[in-house]
Amino acid sequence: MENFNDTAKNMAEDAVLFAMQSGIVLDYTKESAKNVDTLLGAHHDNLDKYDSDEGAKILWNVAVLFGAYIGEMLLRCGLAEKGGVWVEDDGLPILSIPGTQTSASPITKAHKRILNGEEDSIKSFVDVVFSIVNGEWPKTGVLRVPDVEMASGGKIEKIDLKESDYYISLVAEGKEDFVIFNSHDGFFQFYGVGNQFVCEAWFDLGGRRAYAMINPDCENTKRIKLVTPFGQYTPKERDIISLEQLKTAVYEYFSNLEEVDFLAKVPHEKMKL
Repeated sequence: MENFNDTAKNMAEDAVLFAMQSGIVLDYTKESAKNVDTLLGAHHDNLDKYDSDEGAKILWNVAVLFGAYIGEMLLRCGLAEKGGVWVEDDGLPILSIPGTQTSASPITKAHKRILNGEEDSIKSFVDVVFSIVNGEWPKTGVLRVPDVEMASGGKIEKIDLKESDYYISLVAEGKEDFVIFNSHDGFFQFYGVGNQFVCEAWFDLGGRRAYAMINPDCENTKRIKLVTPFGQYTPKERDIISLEQLKTAVYEYFSNLEEVDFLAKVPHEKMKL
């Protein structure tokens, strides 16, 4: 995506000028990520003003503008020296270091910051990217420590592996419709009851990808009924896994900080988005 490598520089400069109108300085330093958080946070605080299709387009354009700035800031602060460039991933410009698995999607992150608020902090995103690029992000010996979100609205920050069984039991016993584990690079969600569950893992560093956990002993891809206390669902039969398989998938999600390592441990198939 050679053209976007040039276009992004101009868009980043437009973002700098846009921020200046609000008295906010964007100087291409790592610290300026906090100021981007402030700008996008203001849009999040006024989401009700953008509830039309036209409003959604405006928010996306804002995300593209400041996503371009974030990307250019990352490049100037060291990513370019590592070989980082803008490339295309499913039609979306992302940053990537060719020949490696390192990639990041600042535009997607900017959009999520607008829609979801502080939980999708730009500063945290930038810190993670720098840690990965500099080889400081641990790959082994460290567990994910995600936040939990439940269907009933409950949210708990920073749980560890030993606590995950409790949240699994809430779904298995029909006390919650679903549970989501939110991590720095996406989320892991599941629903079901008893010994039948549907489970997905979503990743959004370097572009959004989603995977369904599957029962490797089942080849039937036709949809069937799955009845829970909260309603009827129609997943593919192959996508229904047992409680034991769910616990294994959760364990691997908590135990593997990188997408590729997690996927190597659990039966799955890529979902169409």
